[in-house]
Amino acid sequence: MHNNRLLLILLSVSILAIALSYFYIDRQVGWFLVAHHARDYRFLKFFADGIPYCIGTLIFLYYLYFFIKQLFNSKCELGDNLLISCNATTISIFLKSSLKFLFGRYWTATFQCNNPSLINDQVYGFNWFKSGTDYGSFPSGHTAFIFAFSVSMWLLVPRLRWLWGLLAGLVVMGQIGMYYHFVSDVIGGAVLGSLIGYCSVYYVKHQRSMMSQQ
Repeated sequence: MHNNRLLLILLSVSILAIALSYFYIDRQVGWFLVAHHARDYRFLKFFADGIPYCIGTLIFLYYLYFFIKQLFNSKCELGDNLLISCNATTISIFLKSSLKFLFGRYWTATFQCNNPSLINDQVYGFNWFKSGTDYGSFPSGHTAFIFAFSVSMWLLVPRLRWLWGLLAGLVVMGQIGMYYHFVSDVIGGAVLGSLIGYCSVYYVKHQRSMMSQQ
């Protein structure tokens, strides 16, 4: 009950932060980064794209290893920590796509197919239930991905919490610094990924507890 109440409070605070950012922060930060040529700092691109790509590659290799292992071993170790985290990140990929369609937000800048954006076209806002590359800014998929991974690993491997926190922080810095996303997009992605990571871990822990009582 205490955990549920805490989650509800954090979710409410996050929604408020997203709303405040949308009205008072997003555009100002975007124009500030453009004016100061933030994309010239190439390390930000690695933070934004390189870290999620490396983790995604490791997840793919782990899934490959896991399935090959099952071919020679009938025991399915569903409680494996890394498997839980891999599943959480995979779930985040699917859920963020559905939310992008729901919110249909214009991007910060133009990246592909001349998508309309704040910086290039001075368009800003949501277009509900719009699909396609023009409307995919909210929530940040890369941020949801890294938070699903980092939060699940934070709970499962607490001795390396400094690493999981660092990875999440660097990706957030890169996503905002390269103005791939608005600040509120990143907050939304962080909330989505955190919820998925948290629920994935505690679902498995609940299942373990139920099995131990049988």
